[in-house]
Amino acid sequence: NKPLVYTSHSLGIFLDGYNKERVDCEKIIMTSSDVITTSSLFEEDMILKNYNVDSNKMKLITPGVDVEIFSPDSTVKRENIFLSIGRIQEQKGQIETIKFLDNFKKVENNFTCYFVGGPSGKSGNEYLEELKQTVVDFNLESHIEFLDNLPQTEIRDLLNKSKLLIHTSKFETFGLVAAEANAMGVPVLTTNSGSVLEIVESNENGYYSESLIDGNVNNFVKELLNNNDKFHKIMLNCLDKSKAYSWANTAREIEILYKDFA
Repeated sequence: NKPLVYTSHSLGIFLDGYNKERVDCEKIIMTSSDVITTSSLFEEDMILKNYNVDSNKMKLITPGVDVEIFSPDSTVKRENIFLSIGRIQEQKGQIETIKFLDNFKKVENNFTCYFVGGPSGKSGNEYLEELKQTVVDFNLESHIEFLDNLPQTEIRDLLNKSKLLIHTSKFETFGLVAAEANAMGVPVLTTNSGSVLEIVESNENGYYSESLIDGNVNNFVKELLNNNDKFHKIMLNCLDKSKAYSWANTAREIEILYKDFA
Protein backbone atom coordinates (compact mmCIF):
# COMPACT_ATOMS: atom_id res chain seq x y z
CA ASN A 1 0.00 0.00 0.00
CA LYS A 2 1.17 3.49 -0.82
CA PRO A 3 1.35 5.88 2.16
CA LEU A 4 -1.21 8.68 2.21
CA VAL A 5 -0.38 12.22 3.34
CA TYR A 6 -3.41 14.51 3.58
CA THR A 7 -3.26 18.30 3.38
CA SER A 8 -6.44 20.41 3.37
CA HIS A 9 -6.86 23.97 2.17
CA SER A 10 -10.00 24.38 4.28
CA LEU A 11 -12.41 22.25 6.29
CA GLY A 12 -16.08 21.47 5.79
CA ILE A 13 -16.84 22.51 9.36
CA PHE A 14 -15.89 26.10 8.45
CA LEU A 15 -18.24 26.43 5.48
CA ASP A 16 -21.41 28.49 5.56
CA GLY A 17 -24.11 25.94 6.24
CA TYR A 18 -22.61 22.78 7.72
CA ASN A 19 -21.95 20.36 4.85
CA LYS A 20 -22.32 16.89 6.40
CA GLU A 21 -21.49 15.06 3.17
CA ARG A 22 -18.19 16.91 2.80
CA VAL A 23 -17.32 16.46 6.48
CA ASP A 24 -18.06 12.73 6.28
CA CYS A 25 -15.79 12.43 3.23
CA GLU A 26 -13.05 14.36 5.04
CA LYS A 27 -13.36 11.98 8.01
CA ILE A 28 -12.92 8.96 5.73
CA ILE A 29 -9.83 10.45 4.09
CA MET A 30 -8.27 11.61 7.37
CA THR A 31 -8.81 8.37 9.25
CA SER A 32 -7.31 6.50 6.28
CA SER A 33 -4.26 8.77 6.09
CA ASP A 34 -0.84 8.00 7.52
CA VAL A 35 -0.10 11.68 8.15
CA ILE A 36 -2.27 14.80 8.23
CA THR A 37 -0.40 18.06 7.77
CA THR A 38 -1.87 21.17 9.36
CA SER A 39 -0.99 24.81 8.79
CA SER A 40 -1.62 25.93 12.38
CA LEU A 41 -2.17 24.60 15.89
CA PHE A 42 -5.72 25.93 15.59
CA GLU A 43 -6.38 23.76 12.53
CA GLU A 44 -4.87 20.75 14.30
CA ASP A 45 -7.15 21.33 17.28
CA MET A 46 -10.23 21.64 15.05
CA ILE A 47 -9.39 18.37 13.28
CA LEU A 48 -8.83 16.50 16.53
CA LYS A 49 -12.11 17.80 17.97
CA ASN A 50 -14.29 17.19 14.90
CA TYR A 51 -12.83 14.35 12.84
CA ASN A 52 -11.97 11.56 15.31
CA VAL A 53 -8.33 11.42 14.19
CA ASP A 54 -5.33 9.92 16.00
CA SER A 55 -3.23 12.82 17.31
CA ASN A 56 -0.04 10.92 16.41
CA LYS A 57 -0.89 11.43 12.74
CA MET A 58 -0.69 15.22 12.97
CA LYS A 59 2.24 17.17 11.52
CA LEU A 60 2.41 20.97 11.73
CA ILE A 61 3.84 22.61 8.60
CA THR A 62 3.05 26.31 8.33
CA PRO A 63 2.68 28.06 4.97
CA GLY A 64 5.15 30.76 4.01
CA VAL A 65 5.33 34.27 2.64
CA ASP A 66 6.53 34.84 -0.91
CA VAL A 67 9.40 37.22 -0.14
CA GLU A 68 10.01 37.70 -3.87
CA ILE A 69 6.79 39.73 -3.81
CA PHE A 70 6.19 40.75 -0.21
CA SER A 71 9.33 42.71 0.61
CA PRO A 72 8.93 46.38 1.57
CA ASP A 73 10.46 49.35 -0.19
CA SER A 74 11.73 51.56 2.64
CA THR A 75 11.73 54.64 0.39
CA VAL A 76 7.92 54.60 0.16
CA LYS A 77 6.21 56.93 2.61
CA ARG A 78 3.60 55.41 4.92
CA GLU A 79 0.16 56.99 4.78
CA ASN A 80 -2.91 56.81 7.03
CA ILE A 81 -4.22 53.85 5.06
CA PHE A 82 -6.01 50.81 6.45
CA LEU A 83 -6.54 47.65 4.42
CA SER A 84 -9.07 44.84 4.58
CA ILE A 85 -7.98 42.01 2.28
CA GLY A 86 -10.11 38.97 1.51
CA ARG A 87 -13.10 37.59 -0.33
CA ILE A 88 -16.27 39.59 0.19
CA GLN A 89 -18.42 37.15 2.13
CA GLU A 90 -20.07 37.19 5.54
CA GLN A 91 -17.54 34.75 7.00
CA LYS A 92 -14.80 37.34 6.42
CA GLY A 93 -16.57 39.84 8.69
CA GLN A 94 -16.05 43.04 6.71
CA ILE A 95 -19.16 44.54 8.30
CA GLU A 96 -17.28 44.59 11.63
CA THR A 97 -14.51 46.60 10.03
CA ILE A 98 -16.99 49.20 8.80
CA LYS A 99 -18.55 49.44 12.27
CA PHE A 100 -15.08 49.93 13.73
CA LEU A 101 -14.29 52.72 11.27
CA ASP A 102 -17.55 54.45 12.13
CA ASN A 103 -16.57 54.38 15.80
CA PHE A 104 -12.91 55.25 15.19
CA LYS A 105 -13.68 58.38 13.16
CA LYS A 106 -15.00 59.94 16.38
CA VAL A 107 -11.43 60.05 17.72
CA GLU A 108 -9.45 60.31 14.45
CA ASN A 109 -10.83 61.43 11.11
CA ASN A 110 -7.71 61.34 8.93
CA PHE A 111 -7.70 57.87 7.35
CA THR A 112 -8.72 55.88 4.28
CA CYS A 113 -9.64 52.20 4.26
CA TYR A 114 -9.47 50.07 1.10
CA PHE A 115 -11.36 46.79 0.87
CA VAL A 116 -9.50 44.46 -1.47
CA GLY A 117 -11.40 41.43 -2.75
CA GLY A 118 -14.42 40.48 -4.79
CA PRO A 119 -17.73 38.90 -3.79
CA SER A 120 -17.61 35.14 -3.24
CA GLY A 121 -20.16 32.41 -2.58
CA LYS A 122 -23.91 32.30 -3.07
CA SER A 123 -24.59 35.51 -1.13
CA GLY A 124 -21.36 37.39 -1.90
CA ASN A 125 -22.95 40.03 -4.14
CA GLU A 126 -25.76 40.58 -1.67
CA TYR A 127 -23.24 40.99 1.16
CA LEU A 128 -21.22 43.49 -0.90
CA GLU A 129 -24.35 45.60 -1.43
CA GLU A 130 -25.03 45.45 2.32
CA LEU A 131 -21.50 46.67 3.00
CA LYS A 132 -21.83 49.54 0.53
CA GLN A 133 -25.17 50.59 2.00
CA THR A 134 -23.68 50.52 5.51
CA VAL A 135 -20.91 52.83 4.32
CA VAL A 136 -23.57 55.27 3.10
CA ASP A 137 -25.62 54.92 6.29
CA PHE A 138 -22.54 55.76 8.39
CA ASN A 139 -21.46 58.64 6.11
CA LEU A 140 -18.12 56.94 5.48
CA GLU A 141 -18.00 57.44 1.70
CA SER A 142 -14.95 59.71 1.96
CA HIS A 143 -13.10 57.13 4.08
CA ILE A 144 -13.84 53.79 2.37
CA GLU A 145 -13.27 52.43 -1.12
CA PHE A 146 -13.95 48.94 -2.51
CA LEU A 147 -11.23 47.85 -4.95
CA ASP A 148 -12.38 44.35 -6.00
CA ASN A 149 -9.73 41.67 -6.67
CA LEU A 150 -6.17 42.86 -7.28
CA PRO A 151 -2.97 41.08 -8.38
CA GLN A 152 -0.47 40.37 -5.62
CA THR A 153 1.91 43.04 -6.84
CA GLU A 154 -0.76 45.72 -6.42
CA ILE A 155 -1.66 44.37 -2.98
CA ARG A 156 2.02 44.58 -2.09
CA ASP A 157 2.18 48.20 -3.23
CA LEU A 158 -0.86 49.06 -1.11
CA LEU A 159 0.62 47.31 1.92
CA ASN A 160 3.87 49.18 1.40
CA LYS A 161 2.20 52.53 2.06
CA SER A 162 -0.32 51.36 4.67
CA LYS A 163 -0.20 51.47 8.45
CA LEU A 164 -2.70 48.76 9.37
CA LEU A 165 -4.35 45.58 8.15
CA ILE A 166 -7.78 44.94 9.70
CA HIS A 167 -8.53 41.22 9.79
CA THR A 168 -12.00 40.17 10.96
CA SER A 169 -12.37 36.72 9.40
CA LYS A 170 -14.30 34.34 11.65
CA PHE A 171 -12.37 31.21 10.66
CA GLU A 172 -8.89 30.79 9.22
CA THR A 173 -6.84 27.58 9.16
CA PHE A 174 -3.86 29.92 8.70
CA GLY A 175 -3.94 33.70 8.44
CA LEU A 176 -1.60 34.04 5.46
CA VAL A 177 -2.66 37.62 4.75
CA ALA A 178 -1.59 38.56 8.29
CA ALA A 179 1.86 37.05 7.74
CA GLU A 180 2.15 38.83 4.38
CA ALA A 181 1.17 42.14 5.99
CA ASN A 182 3.81 41.67 8.68
CA ALA A 183 6.39 40.90 6.00
CA MET A 184 5.57 44.33 4.56
CA GLY A 185 5.97 45.95 7.98
CA VAL A 186 2.22 46.35 8.50
CA PRO A 187 0.70 45.52 11.91
CA VAL A 188 -2.53 43.53 12.09
CA LEU A 189 -5.67 44.40 14.03
CA THR A 190 -7.70 41.23 14.44
CA THR A 191 -10.77 39.76 16.11
CA ASN A 192 -9.79 36.22 15.06
CA SER A 193 -9.10 34.17 18.18
CA GLY A 194 -7.91 31.12 16.22
CA SER A 195 -4.92 30.72 13.94
CA VAL A 196 -4.21 34.44 13.54
CA LEU A 197 -3.22 34.67 17.21
CA GLU A 198 -0.36 32.31 16.39
CA ILE A 199 0.95 35.16 14.22
CA VAL A 200 -0.22 38.34 15.99
CA GLU A 201 0.85 39.41 19.47
CA SER A 202 -0.88 42.47 20.92
CA ASN A 203 1.25 45.63 21.06
CA GLU A 204 4.11 43.80 19.32
CA ASN A 205 3.13 43.24 15.70
CA GLY A 206 -0.56 44.05 15.92
CA TYR A 207 -3.49 43.96 18.30
CA TYR A 208 -6.17 41.43 19.21
CA SER A 209 -9.59 42.27 20.64
CA GLU A 210 -12.81 40.26 20.77
CA SER A 211 -14.58 43.43 19.68
CA LEU A 212 -13.21 46.32 17.65
CA ILE A 213 -15.59 48.72 19.39
CA ASP A 214 -13.17 49.25 22.23
CA GLY A 215 -11.32 52.25 23.60
CA ASN A 216 -8.03 50.35 23.80
CA VAL A 217 -8.32 49.45 20.12
CA ASN A 218 -8.94 53.10 19.24
CA ASN A 219 -5.93 54.17 21.27
CA PHE A 220 -3.66 51.59 19.61
CA VAL A 221 -4.71 52.55 16.09
CA LYS A 222 -4.64 56.29 16.75
CA GLU A 223 -1.08 55.99 18.04
CA LEU A 224 -0.04 54.10 14.90
CA LEU A 225 -1.30 57.02 12.83
CA ASN A 226 0.13 59.84 14.90
CA ASN A 227 3.24 58.52 16.67
CA ASN A 228 5.98 57.78 14.14
CA ASP A 229 8.32 56.29 16.74
CA LYS A 230 5.61 53.88 17.91
CA PHE A 231 4.78 52.82 14.36
CA HIS A 232 8.44 52.34 13.46
CA LYS A 233 9.02 50.12 16.51
CA ILE A 234 6.00 47.96 15.69
CA MET A 235 6.97 47.87 12.02
CA LEU A 236 10.37 46.42 12.94
CA ASN A 237 8.63 43.83 15.14
CA CYS A 238 6.44 42.88 12.18
CA LEU A 239 9.42 42.40 9.90
CA ASP A 240 11.21 40.31 12.51
CA LYS A 241 8.26 38.04 13.31
CA SER A 242 7.45 37.46 9.64
CA LYS A 243 10.81 35.74 9.15
CA ALA A 244 9.29 32.63 10.74
CA TYR A 245 7.18 32.10 7.62
CA SER A 246 8.98 31.27 4.38
CA TRP A 247 8.08 28.93 1.54
CA ALA A 248 11.66 27.63 1.59
CA ASN A 249 11.11 26.31 5.12
CA THR A 250 7.69 24.95 4.17
CA ALA A 251 9.10 23.11 1.15
CA ARG A 252 11.99 21.72 3.19
CA GLU A 253 9.66 20.32 5.86
CA ILE A 254 7.36 18.76 3.25
CA GLU A 255 10.35 17.23 1.46
CA ILE A 256 11.60 15.69 4.72
CA LEU A 257 8.14 14.32 5.46
CA TYR A 258 7.76 12.75 2.00
CA LYS A 259 11.26 11.27 2.10
CA ASP A 260 10.35 9.50 5.35
CA PHE A 261 7.89 7.47 3.29
CA ALA A 262 10.18 6.95 0.28
